Parts: sequence; structure tokens; C-alpha cells
Amino acid sequence: MKRLIFLMLPLLAAMLLGSCRGDDGPMGPEGPAGPAGKDGEGLKTLDFDFTVNQNDWEAVTDTDEPYYRCSFDKFEELDKAVIDHGMVAVYRVLDDGYYGALPTVQLHKAKNDKNEDIFYTQLIDYEFAPGLINFYVTSSDFYMDEKPDQMKFRVVVNYY
Repeated sequence: MKRLIFLMLPLLAAMLLGSCRGDDGPMGPEGPAGPAGKDGEGLKTLDFDFTVNQNDWEAVTDTDEPYYRCSFDKFEELDKAVIDHGMVAVYRVLDDGYYGALPTVQLHKAKNDKNEDIFYTQLIDYEFAPGLINFYVTSSDFYMDEKPDQMKFRVVVNYY
């Protein structure tokens, strides 16, 4: 037992002495400046609100997988330089003050021809290009009997 304590004593001393820390030394030199952003201003954030009314949804049925689309083609702020040097995030603005990031899937209920409840899901998504943003709604089983409800979207653009 004495031998074990004798062997452990240097290990304990090394741990105690090695973990001691004195006062902080002087501040080192300032590092180099980060990269200059577009126009020398660094990261910029822009946000835009879009409302798609129920009548604005256009049915696209000339495909095996029909869907609804609404296009905003006068989105000049979203140019090639912004897209090349930034990111675009889109959120659905919900009525209760919450935001849901896109893409999202939501459950819906409707009535069929026999007045029975049917349930289906909607995939809400988007795509963009310079000067353009499209919003899409695709329903499960490609249910196209009802246009999607009015939806509000917030588009957030971060770029240098």
C-alpha cells in the first residue's frame, strides 16, 4: 500500500502543479481584417414579404405530377451577384405569428363528392433565379380539386 501511495504521489503533484494558472498576460496584436463585403460593407440582410392569394395560384396540369405555382418575376433585388455571394431562405408566415421554414409539408382536410372527409398533404416549396422567385404547392395523390389557400411568405437574403 505504501508503495502504491509513493507511486501515485508524483502523478498527483504533476496534476496539481500542471493545472495552476497565473495572471493573464498582455493582449496580443490585433489580427488581420476580415474580407471586405460587397461595397465594402460586409454582410447585408434583406427581407421581402410576398402574399399569394387563392386566385393567384396557377394550376400546372401538363405533367404527370400536377401542382400549383405562383411566380414573382419582378424581383430585381435578387440579382446574380446576390445569388452568387449569398443565400436565400424562405419562410411561410403563419396566422398565429409563427414562421415555418420551406420546404414544409402540411396536412389538410376536404370533402369528396360523397361529402366524406378526405385527408391529404401539401408540399410547399420554392425555387429562385436572378430576378425571379416561384412558390409551389403539390398535394399528395396530386389532389387538384381545390386551389391552395392564401399564403404569406417571407424571403430573407444574406449576401456579401
